[in-house]
Amino acid sequence: MALATNATLIRAIGRPLRRFAPILSVAGIVVVTRYDDVREVLERDEDFTIAEINSAPMDRINGPFILSMDRSTHYSRERSILQSCVQPQDPARIRSTVRAATAELLARRPRGRLDVVQDLARPAALRLAGDYFGLPGPDPVTMMRWTRALFREAFLNSGGDRDARRAALHAAAEFHAYADELIARRLAMLSTGTPAPDDFLTRLIRLRDDPRTRLSPEGIRRTLGGVVVGAIEPTSKVTAQAVERLLRHGSALRRARDAALDGDTDLVRRYALEAQRFNPLTAAVVRHTARDTVLAAGTPRQRRIPAGRKVYAALLPAMFDPAAFPDPGSLRGDRPASRYLSDGHGLHRCFGRYVNDVQVTELIAALLRLDGLRPAPGRPGRIRYDGPFPDRLLVEFGQGRAA
Repeated sequence: MALATNATLIRAIGRPLRRFAPILSVAGIVVVTRYDDVREVLERDEDFTIAEINSAPMDRINGPFILSMDRSTHYSRERSILQSCVQPQDPARIRSTVRAATAELLARRPRGRLDVVQDLARPAALRLAGDYFGLPGPDPVTMMRWTRALFREAFLNSGGDRDARRAALHAAAEFHAYADELIARRLAMLSTGTPAPDDFLTRLIRLRDDPRTRLSPEGIRRTLGGVVVGAIEPTSKVTAQAVERLLRHGSALRRARDAALDGDTDLVRRYALEAQRFNPLTAAVVRHTARDTVLAAGTPRQRRIPAGRKVYAALLPAMFDPAAFPDPGSLRGDRPASRYLSDGHGLHRCFGRYVNDVQVTELIAALLRLDGLRPAPGRPGRIRYDGPFPDRLLVEFGQGRAA
């Protein structure tokens, strides 16, 4: 995992690849590093497919979910069901929940030092999982153990690490039993007309009234599980990595802090997106070449990609392509939000980005409003990883406030 979590090294490797071998084919693997070519791979979802990559691990720990499905009527139905659960007022609700959680969590750390991961980002994301999605878990420690193990197996265990897989299968069995009981209780409430929370779980159940959107209890569990597993650890990882990056850019940090103090949420969001560009959730996404095809046709770098090749669409190097991001080494808050690839692109662009955009922005804004925010001295002020996940990042501040 050393390379996967070393964004500096990946950026350095990406620079010569973009220039001299932008579509590199070695031993059955293709690595694509230029911005336009990465977008092309992700847009051509019938040539570069995902089921061969994601379906087996996803099925092992959750069951079918849109992140492991190729374009099909099944995918379209499942995606429309998820979209039907999203309401216009949800971003405001998410913002309110996250603000309340951050205020409470930061109030517990009055002595000028906190762990961005364990004291703030993970517990705030868990709070939202309960309030908005309706899946709080039996207790915070268990829920965070489940989601970390499940996310790692579903998306990051490409090498088939046995310990990681065993932990994920154990977590899946426990999670399924818990979720099945939770869903059964909610079904019973709604069937008797008992008032129920207006959360994602209730909305999924209410969709059962229409045959076009009806899911079985098992279908509800795998749908809700897929969303929640993709929410907690990614939020924690993105927040910690973005904060660490902002702390290294003094002028950008000052401008982002001014925006947070002024209540300019949109500008804070732009700085959060830009900080993620330097170290996104994942440096690359993988696709399967479904048939012989040509990439970057009509350009000097045009390459034929044989069927069966794994294609690594390198998001991190692509977001340092100066053709798409002028002066890529500068951390700026004025770049077009539509340019970023941190949430992916195309058919499988992150469904939960409307949640993550609000949640990550609010978490970072709350930290920025702390007086004198700075990394803790020495090694504790840099991210410590547990495999692919940030597990600790200590920051210090003066007389802080979480308003």
